[in-house]
Amino acid sequence: MKKTAYILNALLAAALLTTSDGLYGHIAAADTANENISSVSNAADSATPVLKPLWKAKTNETRLYDKQAPVSNGLVYYAASGKLMAADLATGRVKWSIPGGQYPEVITNNSVFYITGRGYLVRADARNGKVIWKMKGINTISEVGAHAALVRGTLIYFNENGGLAAYNPSNGKKKWENTALPMYAGSVIGQYDGVLIVSSSVDNYQTQFFGLDPASGKKLWRTAGVYSFLAYRNGQLMMRRQPDLSTVTGGVAVPGYLVTLVQLSPRTGKITRTENYSPLHDIRRLGNSHTAIVGPYLYTADGNLDKNEAFLRRYTLGQDSNAKPVSYEQYGKWLAGPENGAAFFSQGTKLIGVKLSNLITVSYGSFPSPVARVQAIGRGVFASLDNGDFYWIEAETGKRFGRIATNAAEIGSAYTVNSILLIQTNAGLIAALPKSLK
Repeated sequence: MKKTAYILNALLAAALLTTSDGLYGHIAAADTANENISSVSNAADSATPVLKPLWKAKTNETRLYDKQAPVSNGLVYYAASGKLMAADLATGRVKWSIPGGQYPEVITNNSVFYITGRGYLVRADARNGKVIWKMKGINTISEVGAHAALVRGTLIYFNENGGLAAYNPSNGKKKWENTALPMYAGSVIGQYDGVLIVSSSVDNYQTQFFGLDPASGKKLWRTAGVYSFLAYRNGQLMMRRQPDLSTVTGGVAVPGYLVTLVQLSPRTGKITRTENYSPLHDIRRLGNSHTAIVGPYLYTADGNLDKNEAFLRRYTLGQDSNAKPVSYEQYGKWLAGPENGAAFFSQGTKLIGVKLSNLITVSYGSFPSPVARVQAIGRGVFASLDNGDFYWIEAETGKRFGRIATNAAEIGSAYTVNSILLIQTNAGLIAALPKSLK
């Protein structure tokens, strides 16, 4: 997971604030009158097949939470022992390696792009590992490193020590550079309305967003605040704005809103619209775990920081600030979603899934340990437990296809590629062959 994501999570957790959800008498609970609960008994766990991994590989523990599987042409890519490795997806057998290579920043059908420890941007053939070109990055690289992203056919290289540059991915020729732009804990948001949008941290609390000319890298505008980017929608950058509580002291209540949504013009960086939802008398102890815009709805998971709460609510975009949201608190603590039209919740060691369109509920039963993370992929649900166990489950019925004891302290993203399950962990990469969940 990139440092940016960690910092944004910290901002969200530290900036919004209140007491427990029970104070929100104006928040309506989701109607459960028509729910259809499918349940899995506790005995199901003892009957869950324990599947032996196809193969395992030690890695350097980077990029555990990437959304895209590090796979192309039947090869899986990872970094280990100071090398970039390419292994056969089905067997784990290493096909090629590049000394000094790092985890790929970008993977395409034909190429992998990575950055060396000395800051060089490198393109290698994805099939055989042959280095095609190698170009020096910009500015002195620190131990924090540098990253790259592919945007509209251009490689954007950004150094966390400062600066970013654009390269032609075919030949490595530099198109432009902006060495002065601060990019600590940086991220490339994307190119919208003819403007390249990037962000970085100001002080590990505030985030600054820049609009750049994609042809020259020239800075067009800067906007800073306690913001987190959500989506590009109807020609606007949608962001959640947290109240700046960095100067708040003492026990005096701070009134505010549960959610403040702002729209920024990608051309000017100026706020064009502000929407507030659910006024609260005190926002000092409310933390936010997740915010997402799906269709006409804004979903937000919030709760009391002191109680480690996360309750999911749904607002209709543009609704009156005093209008009631739909609350899913009765289902338990939010874990994930909306994903594939569903959200997932925990009640102790129990896992519950709710279809958001009709509130049909699937109880996935109890587990030996609390569920720490959930992913919904295709027809499958993947659950990572606090004790390091990993389960794959049929989403519709709750049937457990199998589990793996990863023995890892941290389980990251999982992917299914060609019916093979890949699990990223801090202990390494694990491949397994479950029943197809596609």
